Amino acid sequence: MAKKEDANTKSLWQSDYTTFVSFTNYSIFKDMTRKLSLFEYYSLIQHEDVIISYKGPVTPVIMSEISADIRSKLADNPKAGKKVFAIFMELAQNILYYSAEKVTFSNKKDSVGLLLITETQEEYIFSCGNLVENDYVNELVESGEIINSLEREDLRKLKKEQRNKPQGERSKGAGIGLIHVALTSGNPLQMDVRQVNDQNSFFSLSVKINK
Repeated sequence: MAKKEDANTKSLWQSDYTTFVSFTNYSIFKDMTRKLSLFEYYSLIQHEDVIISYKGPVTPVIMSEISADIRSKLADNPKAGKKVFAIFMELAQNILYYSAEKVTFSNKKDSVGLLLITETQEEYIFSCGNLVENDYVNELVESGEIINSLEREDLRKLKKEQRNKPQGERSKGAGIGLIHVALTSGNPLQMDVRQVNDQNSFFSLSVKINK
């Protein structure tokens, strides 16, 4: 059964998985009050259901490497692989735009995020997460609510409307990238928000891609 959400959690979906990392059927992150074992983390990312796991700066070089990894590991299922790749590109851009966590190398700031691709018998699950400034949380949640409430044809119309808006106005509605993710996957966006402090929250988004 799903855990009851706490006051700091805004969830657009209900399932047995309370955070995106629990798609791997592990629960080591569910209780963040206890000390995290590095071996447990190692075991998590080495689990056979995990295809790709990455946490760090999202840069063009990193995106290129992960793209190649996706193509290689999903080569036996090219139709689903293309969808996973397209969704990766959109959500990686989302991290670049929204992530409040930055690292600096050679006087250049890069956004930091977490990417995870897992597999079940019926589907691939692409998940990403990053710190987001609390001022942007409602915008992201509202975008997801709008997208999940629409049928496919209405999503196409919304995408066209957003594309025709001036750049400054696009951020006021559901983002084109998230609309594209919903259309590509054919499944609802699954989001979870956990407040970290007065400035930031951890925002995670998952989407299922049928095999």
